[in-house]
Amino acid sequence: MNVISMKKPQFSAYFFTESGVDVVRRWFEACVNAEAEWSAFQGQLDIFKAGGYHAIKSTTVELGNGLYGFKVQRSGGAIPCPIFTIGPFDKETEITFLIGARWDEVKKRVRPYGSEGTAEENLETLVGDSKRRRRG
Repeated sequence: MNVISMKKPQFSAYFFTESGVDVVRRWFEACVNAEAEWSAFQGQLDIFKAGGYHAIKSTTVELGNGLYGFKVQRSGGAIPCPIFTIGPFDKETEITFLIGARWDEVKKRVRPYGSEGTAEENLETLVGDSKRRRRG
């Protein structure tokens, strides 16, 4: 019997680094309940790694200019919402987190307000130097 093997793509998440430090992890460490929030984030990241962007689409929000917010599902308090882009080097199998942020449910946007601009700057830097990220 002939069995057709369909290899599933490997999905990867990357993190922009500044002075060798993962900027999103540093942002989470500054949070009040850092370990619980980081654990919830990692759980959702595992879902992406297993199923790709479509598996996490329900927990993302499109911000514009190729940026997305990754709303971390948790109960109570501020909603962590790190900003990422699909790719930028392989738009089929990777996402890259560019900066930490939180979701403002009242205004339906990420905060701090300058985080989208910083994410755009970090993306521009990353495209110029692909070594400015690490695999998560």
